[in-house]
Amino acid sequence: MERDKAYRYWLHSLPGVGDRTIEKLLKKFGSAEQVYRAMDHLPPEMFKKNGTEEIRAFSKTWEVERKYEALLQRGIWLCTLEEEGYPARLRKLIHPPYALYCMGHMPEEECPAIAIIGARECSEYGRYMAQAFAGKMAEAGVSVVSGMARGIDGISQRAAVEKKGRTYAVLGSGVDVCYPASNKRLYQDIQDTGGGILSPFPPGTLPNKIQFPERNRIVAGLSDLVLVVEARAKSGTWITVDMALEQGKNIYAVPGRLTDRLSDGCNLLIRQGAGIALAPEDVLAELTVLTNRKGIKARKESKTSAGAAGFLDFYPKSAERLLKEMNSAGITMELPDLLAELIELCVEGAAKQVAGSHFVKVHE
Repeated sequence: MERDKAYRYWLHSLPGVGDRTIEKLLKKFGSAEQVYRAMDHLPPEMFKKNGTEEIRAFSKTWEVERKYEALLQRGIWLCTLEEEGYPARLRKLIHPPYALYCMGHMPEEECPAIAIIGARECSEYGRYMAQAFAGKMAEAGVSVVSGMARGIDGISQRAAVEKKGRTYAVLGSGVDVCYPASNKRLYQDIQDTGGGILSPFPPGTLPNKIQFPERNRIVAGLSDLVLVVEARAKSGTWITVDMALEQGKNIYAVPGRLTDRLSDGCNLLIRQGAGIALAPEDVLAELTVLTNRKGIKARKESKTSAGAAGFLDFYPKSAERLLKEMNSAGITMELPDLLAELIELCVEGAAKQVAGSHFVKVHE
């Protein structure tokens, strides 16, 4: 098996050779090793001009077994379509990626999974909602899948990590290239908490805009449902949504104010038939139906929420002030958790957010 995988790593690393060409080569020669043995007899019509010469030149400097051993020593493992461990969700795609590289762990098949995506330049509202929804998903045992981008993606995955849940980041670069660099700590924390960094591109591949649609396709493919937290009317988020719809996935969107341009995309999705995500429980209920799994935990009654409500008043209080008052009363909590609870109170109609991170009690 390891010998076979060493040749598969070589095959997937060949310059100018994509998944469709790999599929044709394997069909003609039977295995990656047989392709390697037939290197001097490769059909030129399968490749671009001078492609076979490029492959031979590349392979002269590629020591198959040593290269694969070096890959393993770096903590990177390869999973290809020939293996039983290849994600079942991805096998359902019309053209599943031939290979996935992983640092950490691959997604668990029996665990429900949700893709949470949205704007890179998100608002405070988007930040709060991403934390609230991702945190509840993690607490319920749902895996959070995203692209580890700035904004909603990274915020959602950070919330999942902080709630000790599993989250998986699919990169538009090699798994050994942390992008964006500002998420370096999250990149490591995902691996340290039982999640994984995944990529369909060989290690060392630098991020490139032409690679992100494939990244987005895999994010959608690994999920049972896609949740859009915040997005403009025209944004990269729509690429993932379109791909998810092509895959037959259900889309949910968090509604926003009509005057907020960052909510235009979500409001438009809802108008076009996407599910309305008014609370995490809406999404959890849908996941239970879609996956027919019992891995989703029932929601726990939150004493914290009731405690936070008790400190609200009919005049605005900042989240920082509420936290200070609660700590003085002996209620210990971190600010991100308080913000998530406050947003939940807003969703339930018990509170209202005004002027940034200020909140007021709603008249009963």
